[in-house]
Amino acid sequence: MFPIHSRFPKEMAVIGRLLVDYGDLELDLMNCVQVMRGYDLNSTLKTMFRVRGETSRIDIADGLGRVPYTAVNMASEFDAVIAAMRQCLKIRNRYAHAFWHDPNQGRALCYVSLEELAKEVDEVRDLTSLTFFYIDEALLLKQEQFFEYTRALINHVNHQGQFKSGKSLQQPFPLPKAVPNPPAYTRKA
Repeated sequence: MFPIHSRFPKEMAVIGRLLVDYGDLELDLMNCVQVMRGYDLNSTLKTMFRVRGETSRIDIADGLGRVPYTAVNMASEFDAVIAAMRQCLKIRNRYAHAFWHDPNQGRALCYVSLEELAKEVDEVRDLTSLTFFYIDEALLLKQEQFFEYTRALINHVNHQGQFKSGKSLQQPFPLPKAVPNPPAYTRKA
């Protein structure tokens, strides 16, 4: 195990859950789309998951689900699902592509985005000028709460779409209380 995990076990546990749970959100989104496409699991799954890249999967889900959700007057609800998924993807990518750092010997956890640095036009000569993004357990729990909100929203939209299209006789999932987009970091240096 890398030392950062033993210095920040609570934070790393939440980060691990976020990384793993994102895959479940993708599956929930696929299911939300396929039921409104006449329960076309085969085509929806293969269209979304044959491509690599999470952004492409969200874009494909948006394209496949837009017409059926618009047909039952749920375009704005479906928009909310897509927007929430994009926010979860930003959170997921932030940590999946991070270099972890512990500048204060166990007192503050931060990360560096090497992908962002690689996009810079200027030559990179050393790593001392990197921007460090600090996070803590409280922030990570807010981000996890947003993932939970997104899952509840997907479930609501999925079942509301089924209800409005006559595929279901009831709506067992209430509309969840909106959760604001969480901050990306507590501070940067």
